[in-house]
Amino acid sequence: MRRNIKLNNEILKQMKKIYYLKNKEYLDWMGFKITDINKPSYHHITKAEYLRKNNESYCATTENGAYLGKKSHELLHKIESIDKELYDSWNYIFLVINKMQIYPIDDVWDIIFELQEKTLKIENNKVKKYK
Repeated sequence: MRRNIKLNNEILKQMKKIYYLKNKEYLDWMGFKITDINKPSYHHITKAEYLRKNNESYCATTENGAYLGKKSHELLHKIESIDKELYDSWNYIFLVINKMQIYPIDDVWDIIFELQEKTLKIENNKVKKYK
């Protein structure tokens, strides 16, 4: 397990170099500020369990990762059990960002903030949407 954590941290460092410019606000891919409390966290877009189950090699990569803060990552996994469609929308936008290989453009941030609003609304209302 410790090896995976170390690898994930290395991938996060690579992702920070690819996606974050020094003159841009330091937001994770769910639109929340990275802070000392909300430290960076690696999210597997395609889950490791799925890859193992399908005999695909498991390795954290920049292509299969999303750059999230710890709190955002926890929130994303709460949403997964409440609204699978919203969870899938998040993972789709993460894949779009990865394909771009640059800091997200304004149109992508617009989508991120729309998804963030839906996510916070569900989280705040604790609405159960079994899908």
